[in-house]
Amino acid sequence: MKKFFYRLFGFSLGPILGAVISFIQVPVLTYFLSVDEYGYAGAFQTLLLQLPNFIYIGIDQAYTREYHTSDDKRHLIQAALFIPMLVGLIIFAVFILFDGTISNYLFNSPDYTYIVWYSAIWILSAILERFILLSIRMEERAYEYSMYNLMLKIGVFALSMILIAIGMRDFRVIVYGLIFGQIVVDLYLFYKYRSLLNFKGFSVDKSLIRRMFWFGLPLMVATALQSALNSVDIMFLKQYSTVADQGVYSVGIRIAGVIGIIKTAFSSFWVPTAYRWYEEKKSMKHYKFISDAILLVLTFLFYCLLLFKKPVGWLVSTQDPGYLNVQYIFALLCFPHIMYTLSETTTLGIVFSRKTQYNIWVSVLTIIPSLLMNALLTPVWGYRGAALASTVAYIMFYLARTYFSSRTGFYFGQKLQLISIIIMTLAAILNAFDIAYIEWLTIGLGILTVLVQWPTIATSLDIRRQPDLWDFN
Repeated sequence: MKKFFYRLFGFSLGPILGAVISFIQVPVLTYFLSVDEYGYAGAFQTLLLQLPNFIYIGIDQAYTREYHTSDDKRHLIQAALFIPMLVGLIIFAVFILFDGTISNYLFNSPDYTYIVWYSAIWILSAILERFILLSIRMEERAYEYSMYNLMLKIGVFALSMILIAIGMRDFRVIVYGLIFGQIVVDLYLFYKYRSLLNFKGFSVDKSLIRRMFWFGLPLMVATALQSALNSVDIMFLKQYSTVADQGVYSVGIRIAGVIGIIKTAFSSFWVPTAYRWYEEKKSMKHYKFISDAILLVLTFLFYCLLLFKKPVGWLVSTQDPGYLNVQYIFALLCFPHIMYTLSETTTLGIVFSRKTQYNIWVSVLTIIPSLLMNALLTPVWGYRGAALASTVAYIMFYLARTYFSSRTGFYFGQKLQLISIIIMTLAAILNAFDIAYIEWLTIGLGILTVLVQWPTIATSLDIRRQPDLWDFN
């Protein structure tokens, strides 16, 4: 158990410290940038960060599946990079050829073509970064993986602060911070792992590339739909609401990212651990306890954020009162992180069985309610409607992942999860409006949610008393 927590802590360290930096960055940016400027930057961030997910074609996940079966790691990573880099170069060319059109769509002006060019370079850098980080992660070098992710956050934050210090006060602060803050740190990563990127003597391994491609293709379709899902809210807000609403929504996403610490840390740790457990044939009770335990941690963080929603609202609205409304939606925006993290413990049957085609159905069943809810709610409720649509879509994402995984034979009881999700959803919806005594209602619902999960606490105590019956190493 000690080794388990040691690795978990190692993978968590970077995301936790990185989240602290991001949390500090939010009020600083909202102090210097108007809500409209944040809206432009938020739309750019959302759309740009989704692009690499299309480009990987699922081969990044195929790479992790093949990792422990390959003896030549350099050959494996170069084979895995082959198709994504080709696609990345095509996207690069598209960005250069249609720079004015893309600039006009993102910033309502054709004058920012140079940002489109910078973004094209960022995309190629992001592809290389992704596979090198996967290599570090699959070797379970937890602290190194964490420290690199922390360096990324520091790079973005430091550059943003430098731009503010020299007098920049528009959306370019966030855009340049994202692009160049990451590229600078990536250059260090590429130098350190230049041996993996040394293509001297490289030959196209058609058999390996084909195997990874067919494993990843269904994942690519699913990921494309998933990326579209993550962009639907912003697209509807751009179409039916104001730039100010986009700004409030974007800040809400950043604040909800506090609970995303657990998602990032846990997912980074869990994937290599789960694959190893599968090879070691761990019993299902181990997977179930991890799922129950992560739910308890997420529940605690969720209600803590809710109870501090007003101070957070005051903090980000010191200069522009428009940001104050963020307090109403960041609880709803926590659900994508919560549902994704929980589903990581229940979806394992899909990857273990290599039936990745199920992920397509998961994404289809997720994006349909997102489109319907956004069409119904966003034109009427603005940022509230978009946030509620995101909540509903990700609850469906969790349910669909769990169901299709169960069809492969990987399943454990979800009673605690389902009841807790219902109560937490109710709490988030109530907190989306200005209701009297909302703090007391929130505390009551929080206590009820913890009581529902009392069996998890009891199991934890049992593990402590009888550690020989449990092996989490």
